[in-house]
Amino acid sequence: MDTVKSKTQLATSNQKYKGTTWRNERTVSVKTVAETSFARCDIHTVLSEDGTQIFNDWLFLEEVNAVNIVVQTVDGKFVVFEQRKYAVPGKTFSPVGGFVDDGEHPWMSAKREVLEELGLGSRATLNRVNRNFERRRGDRIDPERQRNVIRDIVLQESIPSVDDEFGIPDGQIPSTSNDVDWVFLGRYRTAVNRGGGFTYLYLLKNAVPLLPNGGSDSYAGTGDDEEQSIMHLSANEVLDFLSQAQFQEIKWSATFALSLMHINNNMPGCCSGQK
Repeated sequence: MDTVKSKTQLATSNQKYKGTTWRNERTVSVKTVAETSFARCDIHTVLSEDGTQIFNDWLFLEEVNAVNIVVQTVDGKFVVFEQRKYAVPGKTFSPVGGFVDDGEHPWMSAKREVLEELGLGSRATLNRVNRNFERRRGDRIDPERQRNVIRDIVLQESIPSVDDEFGIPDGQIPSTSNDVDWVFLGRYRTAVNRGGGFTYLYLLKNAVPLLPNGGSDSYAGTGDDEEQSIMHLSANEVLDFLSQAQFQEIKWSATFALSLMHINNNMPGCCSGQK
């Protein structure tokens, strides 16, 4: 009971939401009802689209932006989590996902999450890791130090987040990148009238292990305290899961559907002619 109480106190402490407040030309005022560091519930006063009315009870949920990533290994299998979520009855299946850190490019968030949760990355990243450790030949590096070194290599590009004309990070993979295994599938609002943050969708093709046991059932992921197991599905099995609504969050279903359209139907990546 004491443990439950301490977690409740932590969740309801005076944390300040670390995201940005949504406002546009129709926003008259914003009143915060409740908040944590990752989400906030507001009441907006909003001008109607034709400018003739004011709505004083526009419920709006702020949430830190997030990434979802479909991971397909070099042998063509899709790496999927089986897990439980608070707002979903029973079990569900999901892709890799997580929040975008403050000032972080969403693509860097995607690469970080795939490494943390699966120990996987792209072939280009593996080449950089191998070159780095070739220079360290003979050095004694313990497993935790090795993990940290590889994480630094994955994120060493340190690409700054780029905002679009609306002041929102666009999430596109820089045209200067030679990492052909990564595909950007677009940025999407969770709920078009109620907020919920923006989600950036990516596909990682030809994923390879960067850490010992990466992508396998025995890999011990970091960064997520939820119990989950790893499954490896064929493209047909993913399609079957989609048809049976096994990916219980709409963002997850969209990420898998767009990934299959890219792989099977040559749909280009978003949003500047990326192939």
